[in-house]
Amino acid sequence: MARKIKAPTGTADMLPDAHDFVTFVKKVVRHRFRQAGFRRIEVPIFEETELFERSLGVDSEIIKREVYSFTDPRGRDFSLRPEMTSGVVRAFLEHKMYEGPLPVELYYIGRCFRFERPKSRTQREFWQFGGEIIGESDPAIDAQIIYLGHRILADLGIRDRCDLKINTIGSVEDREKYIDALANFYAGKERSLSPHGREKLEQKKYLDLLNPRTEDEEVLAKMAPKITDFLSAPSQEFFDQMLSYLNAFGIPYTIDPTLVRPLQYYSQTTFEFRKTDSREKILVGGRYDGLGKKMGHEKVLGGCGFAAGMERTIALMKEGGIAVPQKDILQIFVAATGVVAKKHALPILVKLREHGFHAVGVLGKTSMEEQLNRAQKFHVPYTILMGDLEIKKNEVIVRNMQSGKSETISADDIVPHMEKLLGGQKALDTTDDFLPKKQ
Repeated sequence: MARKIKAPTGTADMLPDAHDFVTFVKKVVRHRFRQAGFRRIEVPIFEETELFERSLGVDSEIIKREVYSFTDPRGRDFSLRPEMTSGVVRAFLEHKMYEGPLPVELYYIGRCFRFERPKSRTQREFWQFGGEIIGESDPAIDAQIIYLGHRILADLGIRDRCDLKINTIGSVEDREKYIDALANFYAGKERSLSPHGREKLEQKKYLDLLNPRTEDEEVLAKMAPKITDFLSAPSQEFFDQMLSYLNAFGIPYTIDPTLVRPLQYYSQTTFEFRKTDSREKILVGGRYDGLGKKMGHEKVLGGCGFAAGMERTIALMKEGGIAVPQKDILQIFVAATGVVAKKHALPILVKLREHGFHAVGVLGKTSMEEQLNRAQKFHVPYTILMGDLEIKKNEVIVRNMQSGKSETISADDIVPHMEKLLGGQKALDTTDDFLPKKQ
């Protein structure tokens, strides 16, 4: 017997019920970004490996252990994208978007890939949504980006289940001084670290130690020097201004001096929306002014943005009992027996669909009784029945599946009759809704 093939470990099929949540999240994301002047961008699922090595750092955890890389038949090195910001900034530079009005506001919704141990909310293939504002260094932009993340989570019904943590990691020079201080602090404390922590210490990845995995590491992280003690005057001023702008929105937040994003391209502002009383990240972001220069641009370009995992977002919505609209509910089942009846039923079925109803039917070679049983399984409120007798009289039978009552009407009156029964409840995807309009 042949082995059953399953989805690869760390991936998941997105079944129709899951799509209801995904569709709702996409709608909220699109609405809020468009409202703020963002335009959507799509970048390739795979890029040159060098792109991610430059942006994330060749010694980063993602590059060393998590990137899906491959060599194509011509010997070129490519990698599936582990995050979206690198590709968006690459596209911004490649297409010289900096020559137009600045800043450029871009948002995205797409799949990413990381080879890591799959968990309930962490998969090797996952969806990410987010936005970037590129071409300006202004603390007011950081505040707006944070508020936009707050607004999206509120629209999704989960903002009250998240805590907003904010910090600054200063400039590159500030961070170098801070890393030296962390090196001195953690020297001789190997016994208090987990195997993972000792590995980071040996690799001199001191910032990674501020993301503790054990209680002892958490204690050390709280005792460790704080980046705020090493900020230059301009960095401190930038952070203070950003907070003053953020305070104007009146949204709650906590300054967390241990918050350091692991991606090397960040500078100045960093923030995370975490699940309440947890270190689980739902939406994260910050500023990355030097990223464009890492990719070969001659000037430093301002940049700020955030990203969120679709799967984690939806899991938190489900935990909170958030209900989302279901637009795929069937309204009508058309039952017809015999070749002649089917020939007359098919145009009626299509007519109902074109008018905006969700209708299914004219299926199989079963009897009328079996088709009614099938209609019950589809949970439709109404079934339209057509047999040879109805065809001769140009009539149809409309049955209320809940009460079991039926009525016979003219086949020519089927659309207005169903509009009356369903109270004008039609789908939003009629042809008039998506066909291009003439100017």
